[in-house]
Amino acid sequence: MFRSALARITSARPLALQPFGRRWHQVGPNSARPGMVLDLKGEPQIVVSKDHGGTGRGQAVIKITLKHAVTGAKSVERFRNSDSLEVMLMVQNKYQYLYADGGTAYLMNMNTFEELSMNMSTFEGGKEKLAFLEDGMEVTVQSLEPEPGPISWRLPARHQFKVKTVEDRVAKEKGATYLPATLENGARVQVPDFVKPGDSIIVNLEDIAYVSRA
Repeated sequence: MFRSALARITSARPLALQPFGRRWHQVGPNSARPGMVLDLKGEPQIVVSKDHGGTGRGQAVIKITLKHAVTGAKSVERFRNSDSLEVMLMVQNKYQYLYADGGTAYLMNMNTFEELSMNMSTFEGGKEKLAFLEDGMEVTVQSLEPEPGPISWRLPARHQFKVKTVEDRVAKEKGATYLPATLENGARVQVPDFVKPGDSIIVNLEDIAYVSRA
């Protein structure tokens, strides 16, 4: 479990040794940059952007937009120059999705071939993106090192799928350039009207959009 209130918003002070061998370090709000992972109130938050937004009680206030590393929920926090934040090390590794059993997904490290089990609740993207998950698909696992380890996993940015069916438009909709299609895994996506059943296509899984024929 994350330590509660790890990102203590306190005056800068010498960094004490962290328990359990954690190698996190502290920075001031001015040093926070996009992509950095902060531990705020025991939750891993990724820095999205930073803005120097006015003053508070005579001190400059720094607004930092954050995205939760697991849920993706965004928030905005305000800090003073004298505040101190704890930075966590985020590591991303490639895994292969093997199968799911109940509420657990089983993945295999592409380099070490070690098997990893992840709770389905740690999947990024919700039910819409989960529909595109296929056996053997390459996925990305995010880990906070050295502890607590793997915290979430997500689909690749793009993937190749085979089209099972394409819906016909009724006469009044004739001329539409995109049609609803069902892939062989049951997921649905809009495709150009020249795409036919049996075609292989590339889908951008970040926004669930057709890219091209494979």
